[in-house]
Amino acid sequence: MLPKSLVRAAPSSSEQLRAAPSSSVQLRAAPSSSEQLRAAPSSSEQLWTSVNLASVPVLQACARRMTRTVLSPWMERKDAHYILMDISLAQEQQPSEQLSPLQVHFFDKNTPMTRFQNSLSVLNLNTSRPFPVNVDPTSGSFERRLALGLGPVRQTGFQLAFSYSGTCVLLTSIRLYYRRCPDIVSNLALFEGTGAASGALRGSCVNGAVEVSLPVRECEADGEWGPEHGGCTCNPGHQVMDDTCQTCDVGYYKPANESGVCRPCPPNSKTYGKGSERCVCLQGYTRLPTDPEDLGCTKPPSAPVNLTARRHNDSVLMVTWDPPHDRGGRKEVMYGIKCEKEVESGHQWQACGDTVVFLPDSAGLTNTSVTVTELSPQHGYRLSVQAWNDASTLGGAPPSSTATVTIHKCM
Repeated sequence: MLPKSLVRAAPSSSEQLRAAPSSSVQLRAAPSSSEQLRAAPSSSEQLWTSVNLASVPVLQACARRMTRTVLSPWMERKDAHYILMDISLAQEQQPSEQLSPLQVHFFDKNTPMTRFQNSLSVLNLNTSRPFPVNVDPTSGSFERRLALGLGPVRQTGFQLAFSYSGTCVLLTSIRLYYRRCPDIVSNLALFEGTGAASGALRGSCVNGAVEVSLPVRECEADGEWGPEHGGCTCNPGHQVMDDTCQTCDVGYYKPANESGVCRPCPPNSKTYGKGSERCVCLQGYTRLPTDPEDLGCTKPPSAPVNLTARRHNDSVLMVTWDPPHDRGGRKEVMYGIKCEKEVESGHQWQACGDTVVFLPDSAGLTNTSVTVTELSPQHGYRLSVQAWNDASTLGGAPPSSTATVTIHKCM
């Protein structure tokens, strides 16, 4: 019989499959006086007994020196893959001063065993401070062992057994449990919670995401997730937001195969709905195949301004102008000049042809002036300066890109 000084508490056996701290799930606690571990083999002498003292369930084997075994009920493993045990035990000193170990046996079974089957032990436990013979043990006589590995479980359930051949052993606070990895989202892949040591698991992409490569992660024996292999990325038109993919709003876009946040549409473009991969050009604007996405849409420039022609003499003109007010959204702007002369009948014009010379040239100009020579004072002339940029190459420069000045013939 145990003394009243033994006051260590233990959980009741009715607490099964309750979430326990440190991401673990409890399978069974120490037996209470109402549910004893079954002695095996059966004997007229009860070799293992369960006593209740001050609400403390204690399992004891204190009898003549022979091997005594006790078998637990069969327990369903649920989603456990590796079973752990916490236990408090005390041992009485033995005359030989060599303590017999408490042997722990573990059986991975689909159906319950009714009798103990001799097997190799998975654990051999001894205390470092056995209590003396004929001295009542106290709570200080017990040693707590935590997270003892019993082994993997693959069948639908398991049973536990203890065997002891020493003089006296006391057990309490027996807790069987397994660790569990929690639900986790990483790299936009969801891995659902599972029992530790369950092997490699495949994750699934969160809403709005697609696989970059197969997301795989292993729930390790300590209940922690191992490194992730593979992962997901947000669909075009979606951005990462708190481990999810958020749809880009109207007026924003995100290209395919690109990380980061939704971007506002660049100049002169828009979207027609949420979740857009790109922005479309406003009417009158275009995008060149070689243009970067963030340049936006552009158009040909407006006409040069302040176009003037000043006679140097009867056959030479100095033509000058200023850049257009609207460059069409592009940095580059170039100019070309065209000459027409008035025919003798008047009010009709024809190309000057090779009869006049432009210095430095009549096309591809980057400066805003040109000299025109070889003019005839007997003819009136019309000079047109056209501004253009790379967007002009798609559909040609519109009339709005051209400014014209007329030079009347000398009288």
